[in-house]
Amino acid sequence: MGDERVSVEEVAEAGDILAEEVDVLLERLADKVLASPRAGSRAWYTQWNAHNSPDGQRRRLLVKIAIASHAGIDPVHDIERARQIGTSWVSIGRAAGLSSRTARRRWGTTPVKDRQLDIGQLAIW
Repeated sequence: MGDERVSVEEVAEAGDILAEEVDVLLERLADKVLASPRAGSRAWYTQWNAHNSPDGQRRRLLVKIAIASHAGIDPVHDIERARQIGTSWVSIGRAAGLSSRTARRRWGTTPVKDRQLDIGQLAIW
């Protein structure tokens, strides 16, 4: 940064804290959107046991992608996780409010580090 009074280490630490807090908030918002039942209830245990299934993971990641995209946050890491479990570009594009072709162009070929430099945006996850 141009101002010598600002420590690069302090800025990096603040960025890490922000990323962690945004991730926690996004998880809570995904719970809200997915209408998670009251914690500890029978329905909650049923949903909790299903959340690690491929369909449960896919559903949660798509909700997180939709929320992040709507908020203007690049959901690149959740998109990478979704692709690793076989989520289609059609589903990812739909969640992000894009066509599958646009989603694939945006997130399908550029490594995360390069993409962050290209768009000047912090990838949160």
